[in-house]
Amino acid sequence: MTPRPTTPRKPGQGNIRELPSGSIRWEVMIEGRRFSGVTKTRKEAQNAVTLKMADALRGGVVDPSAETLGEYLARWLTSRASTRAVRTTAIQRGHLKRYITPQLGTKRLQKLTPSDLRRLFDHLNEEGLGASSQRQVHQFLVSALGDAHRLELVTRNVAQLVRPTPARGREARELPAFTAEEAAKFVEVARHDPAGRWFIFALSTGIRRGEVCGLRWADVSLTDATAQVTEVIAQSEGETYVTTPKTQGSRRTVHLSPSAVQLLHEQRAYQELCRDALSGPVRGHKTGYVRQRPWQDSGRVFTNTFGATVDPHNLRRTMQRLCAQAGVRYVSIHGLRHTYASLSLMRGVPVEVVSKQLGHASVGFTMNQYRSVYKSERTAWALGIDELTRVG
Repeated sequence: MTPRPTTPRKPGQGNIRELPSGSIRWEVMIEGRRFSGVTKTRKEAQNAVTLKMADALRGGVVDPSAETLGEYLARWLTSRASTRAVRTTAIQRGHLKRYITPQLGTKRLQKLTPSDLRRLFDHLNEEGLGASSQRQVHQFLVSALGDAHRLELVTRNVAQLVRPTPARGREARELPAFTAEEAAKFVEVARHDPAGRWFIFALSTGIRRGEVCGLRWADVSLTDATAQVTEVIAQSEGETYVTTPKTQGSRRTVHLSPSAVQLLHEQRAYQELCRDALSGPVRGHKTGYVRQRPWQDSGRVFTNTFGATVDPHNLRRTMQRLCAQAGVRYVSIHGLRHTYASLSLMRGVPVEVVSKQLGHASVGFTMNQYRSVYKSERTAWALGIDELTRVG
């Protein structure tokens, strides 16, 4: 079959011609860049040219930039830093440096494909990265490439097309939360430890580690049994700093149980004892001796013995010690938050109430990420056939 000649077109209108196979090929030059494709009919080819030119008129044609994925992600993190939690930015910078850049950093942003991301996630499996960390990497890419798509730097968000597939057995095998029995043993030991009130309060309220460290007496009303979450102690790249809660939902009023209020009364009395001990003359030294570590009135509810803000990094060692003394398995400090949520929901507290207390944006996130189903619950609800088929 003799191919039909190219249809005469005016400059800038593109070319349409029939191929030996019978298909129709179209081409158009826009701002020095050639776009082309193959369709079944001339009408489809004409439509493709028209749509491509319309995209150009409204700025929809992707800028032929040579920016790499690594360069774009670094720039994106910098531009978003002021609007996000510092720790979130620090975690994502770490993911970029350790995982994304070595594998895909030099890949042109506009050339990124789903198969590239599949290769990245396969590599993360080979490195033994856990499911939670893989999800964090994926969400980072979804957010950043989503902005690139909205800004028309890329034609699609390929991160939405590929998800990580963690290797079997990489999920945590133990519950991230204490059982009721473990929690009771842990609290009993913590009651008799000078540092234990921090952990009991965290378990009683479910608020985050940085929020407990940042809690001020000025934000607490023992009369109303409430605490306002207004400041957070966070850490990034070895530095400790004061910041604000990461979301609007995190800036919240936490309601305290009577036992939590009593614990805060005990904490205030303990701080007064420490303050008195570090004030006035030092026994055994001559008059005028200046203390090397005087009391620091930080205004925080939970402090070290000198009144200064608690360093969140130091809490892990204390948590390990308390777990060992209580004879229970070690869970992370964040596991106290999981424990509060799971035990509250098991006891029948409405999920909406628990979600608000935790500062979550949705009850779905609370149920998906913080609700541990205990073996005792599953055993109690293992209904027999008679119960399942009972009518009325």
